[in-house]
Formats: sequence, C-alpha cells, structure tokens
Amino acid sequence: MDVSEADDIFDSVIDDDDGFLKKLDYSILGDLFEVCKADCGSRRLSVLVYMLLRITGQNCRFTDHVLEKIGAFRRVHAHKWSEVFISGDFDTFTADDRGGKMSCSFYDNYPDLEVEAKAFAIERCHERADVVAHRNEFVSHFLQHKDEYYTIGDGDQPKWIIPSHNPRVLIFHDESTFRSGEISAKRWIMEDHTPFFSKGRGRSHMVSDFLVQNPNGPFFSLTDVEFQNAAKKFPSLSVPTGLNYLKNSATAGINVGQEGYFNNETILAQFERLFMLLLFKEAFKDHTVEIILDNAKTHSAKTYSINDFGKSIGTRCPVDSIEYIDDNGQLVSVPCYFSKGQYRGLSKGLVELAKDLKVTISPAMKLAEIRTQLSAHLAFQNISKLELLAQKYHVKVIFCPKFHRELNSIEGLWCDMKRYVRAHSDQTFPTMLSLIPKSRISFEERKIQMKLFRRFWSSLTAYSQGKTYEEVLKLFFSQLCRSDVASHRRISNNKLS
Repeated sequence: MDVSEADDIFDSVIDDDDGFLKKLDYSILGDLFEVCKADCGSRRLSVLVYMLLRITGQNCRFTDHVLEKIGAFRRVHAHKWSEVFISGDFDTFTADDRGGKMSCSFYDNYPDLEVEAKAFAIERCHERADVVAHRNEFVSHFLQHKDEYYTIGDGDQPKWIIPSHNPRVLIFHDESTFRSGEISAKRWIMEDHTPFFSKGRGRSHMVSDFLVQNPNGPFFSLTDVEFQNAAKKFPSLSVPTGLNYLKNSATAGINVGQEGYFNNETILAQFERLFMLLLFKEAFKDHTVEIILDNAKTHSAKTYSINDFGKSIGTRCPVDSIEYIDDNGQLVSVPCYFSKGQYRGLSKGLVELAKDLKVTISPAMKLAEIRTQLSAHLAFQNISKLELLAQKYHVKVIFCPKFHRELNSIEGLWCDMKRYVRAHSDQTFPTMLSLIPKSRISFEERKIQMKLFRRFWSSLTAYSQGKTYEEVLKLFFSQLCRSDVASHRRISNNKLS
C-alpha cells in the first residue's frame, strides 16, 4: 500500500465514522480565529488565511465570503497587507495600530489602582477650572431655553411636556462596541450544550446611533414616503456605502476589523446622511435641531490649523481651500493655491491669504506674528469639520464638557442594550448580531428613554445649583455611583427621579 492509498483510506474513515466535516461550521472557525488572534493579532492571521485560500485556487468571491464568516479582514484589506508582506516590508507589516495582540489591561491586573485612579479623576479632572467653565456654559445654554425643548414631567408616570414656541429637537449621539465574548460573571450550563467561553472579548461590532428627545420615538428614521422624497433630492442616500445603515435611518454598524472603524471620515459621512434625512422628517418641520456628542477626535477633528500654513508662496499648505461661515451666515471659500499666472499651482502662503481675507499685515512681519494676526479671523476660528458640515444644513452641534458622559443620555442606551445582549448571549458572533436590534426594541418598549431624558435635565439643574460631578452621580445615578466606582457599566437606572 502506497502513501496515497493510505491517505484515501484514512480520509474515508474520518468522513464515514466521525462525521468530522459535518461538525465544522464557520462559527467554530470564527471562535478559533478569535482565540488565535489574542496571541498574534487579526492582521497576520487574516493574511495567512487569505494567502492559503488564494494559493489553493479559490476565487475572490469565495475567499471574501470565508474571511467575512470567520471574522477576519475582508479580501481587499487582506490583499493589501499580503502585498506589504510579500514586498518584504516587515516593519510596516508588524506595526500595530488599532489592532494587534489583545491582552489583559493594566487595570485588569491591578483593580485596586483603577479605583484610586477613578477617584483621582473625579477630584482633579471633572472639577478642573476649564472643564467647569465649559460645563457651566453647557448647562446655561439648555436651562435658558428649557421651555423650547421637549421635556419629561415629574411623577411615577412620566409624560411629555410639549414646547409652546420655538420648538427644539435634541438628539444625542455616540458610538459603542459590542463584543461577542462579553457576558455576565455567570453562565448557564445546559444539557449537552456548554457555550464557548472566550478568553478575550470576542469579535466586535461597532454601532453609531442617535437617541432622540421627542415624543415621535427615541430612534430617528423616516417613513418610506419621506425617504423616497429625500432620495429624490439626494440620490447618494440610495447608494450602498461601507457602512451598514438601518432602513431609512442614519444608524450604522461596522464589523470591526473586517469593514474598518468609525473614524472622522465615516462619522462625517454618517452625519451628512442624517442632515439630509432631517430635512424630510415631517415631525421635525419648523423645529431647530441640536445634536449633543462627546469630544472624541472622531467628532472634533479640524480641517486645518493656522499652524499648518507656511508664510510665503510655495510653502506648506494642508488644504486646497479655506471654508468658513461669515458674519452674514454665508459660506465663504478661499482658494489656497494659485490657479493662474506665474505662480500657478503653488500654495499662496499666509501673506497672500491675508490679502484674500482682507487682513492688513506687513510683509516684514515674522511668521509667528502673522499667525497671531490671522488667528482672530473667522477663517481660522477653532471649528471642527463636523460643525462646519452641520452649519451647511442649519443644524447645531454641541460638544459635551470633557469627562462628563453623564450629560450624554445615549450612554444609558448602551448600558441597557449591552445588559440585554449579555443576558441572552451564547458568546457567538452571529447570535450577538441578532441580539443588537432586539435590544433596541426592548429599550423602546420599556420606555427607558423617558428616565434618561428626565435624568439629563435633573443633572443640569443640579449643576446650576453648584453641585459637583460626584454629587450629581450620587443624586441621580443611584448609590452605586460613588467616587470609587470603576466603570460606567455599573450605572443603574433604578433611581432616576
């Protein structure tokens, strides 16, 4: 008997007696991929699987299907890194950015230090002078116009209070990551079935959502008719993108590692979609729309800074044009490069840009002096790309004070959704994906948003009365929220009034 005959007999025994192939599915492969990823990272494993599939003659479509099913990088991403590896650029290939080896965090090993660090943050960060100043400005804005917002009445059966004039719709935004390996401390062991217990946190799905303070419902979406009208004016709404949007809405999800990550570019695309849809929401007609979000760089990134520009013609320039809103509310665009003449194609530099902006400076001034002179102009004001985009659609973006996540009501949505997912999870990725939309339905059915919105306004009132961050947590976020609480995940919604 030769080697090939022995292999044939062995394969036959395995298939006939053990049913090995029948036991295999993509969920099992995905779990194994997750375990291995903890040691060597997604990139290397994805490239290995991708090159094995391609060298064995699998086509691109099948290869992409397999990679998606097991939670690896998608084909285009894996191909890019395969090219890097084949080229011999090992430094780039092995460099870790967002991904890489997942291991225990510092606070996992030293939980007592986390408690002390959280207490220090409350004392030194939340009550820092600049943070308190921003918080006071934030609180003042909402309380001065409270009668223009949809608010929640007191009592055991909270009801909506409808504004009588200048109605405003308040929308809270944030992103959160769901991991299939995150479960409660206990798990059920059922007969003939023990759920896979992940050493890491599991495959990840990131959701970027909006929580709406309005009787129309806590989640923003259009009717079919409203969306059809919106798509007529903005055809791009019907074009598939890299984001997985819920029907007729701007709520989006990404499988982290496979389809990328929510960065400033994707956030801007998502918000522009929201701004387009808002124009056709009949329930918000003649309303002012305001959106609260945190200070993460994905939200607050700026197009340019005056420090990015050189002084003279042909020096460094980060953008093709400068855009800003003038005193009359009009969008003004100033080209940063010459389009004709002897300097065609060259950057203008700050000296020439000052002329376009009608700011008088002397050519003899040093670069630092020119920057100081121009920094007061609207073209170089401290405004983010998201704020500039919002202004085009007449929407107001408001950033939460730093370290004050309790003032963003959508944090309560994440707490409730993750509680639901953990309670029903079997730690597999497909199950987690199916539980996420169910958790949103559960949230809305139990009207948790009513409690969150009432807590938001109660917190604002408390801050206006001189309460500190720690005192607000104790007052409105239950007795669990002492200064030694180690995580926002422990916030309870039981005592909100």
